[in-house]
Amino acid sequence: MKLRLYLFAILLAFASPTIAFDESMSARLRSLAEQGNRAAQYHLGMLYNNGIGSVTKDPKKAFAWFQKSAEGNDPLGAYKLGCYFAGQFPGVVAVDEDRAYSYKLIAAKAGYSLAQSDVAIISYKRGDYERAATWWKLAADQGNAIAAYNLANLHGSGRVGPVDHAMAYAYFKLSKLISEKSVSASAQTTLTLLAAKMSPQELERAEQFVASWEEKRSDLTVQAQAPAGAIAALLSGQ
Repeated sequence: MKLRLYLFAILLAFASPTIAFDESMSARLRSLAEQGNRAAQYHLGMLYNNGIGSVTKDPKKAFAWFQKSAEGNDPLGAYKLGCYFAGQFPGVVAVDEDRAYSYKLIAAKAGYSLAQSDVAIISYKRGDYERAATWWKLAADQGNAIAAYNLANLHGSGRVGPVDHAMAYAYFKLSKLISEKSVSASAQTTLTLLAAKMSPQELERAEQFVASWEEKRSDLTVQAQAPAGAIAALLSGQ
């Protein structure tokens, strides 16, 4: 299988059944951000980044708030700076791949799964397959389906040691269970082809790996994926 690289896109929704993100909340969030609260600065940046509620989308203002957040050592703010330096919004800042990598690495080391997957992609493109595998595994452990898919391809290609059909099978199946909650007919065809290359013992090892796998998201990943709750917690302390 050829390795297909994807950036795992997570749509950050700032609404929940119990929270209506209105103008009052954005004003309170801005007040906290202006007082130097790094988490509030990151979330305000995300409002401008996406254009949420009463806040008009403005990538330049978003970048400015992410800078403030990152200067306060907020890893999510650093991650978003990395995205901008990678060219997320052309014209806001000059593309700088080294700075993009450095900022994303900060968030990856802090435990953010999307940053870990991005760092793995950059490492792979640089030919450092072992480093890519390390970061993709960390991201896959947190339920990142694309990281699991890419690990399947690495193990199946022999780029990280001998070809391991069992782990290629396991991570491919896991990627489908994470992203689709089931294995489609087309995915099952791929699994059948992989199983044909394996001994019964290898197939058993692969299935046991999948059966015993448990998603273990870090607090930082949870915060990034559930911003409404994080914002509510910030504002409740005012």
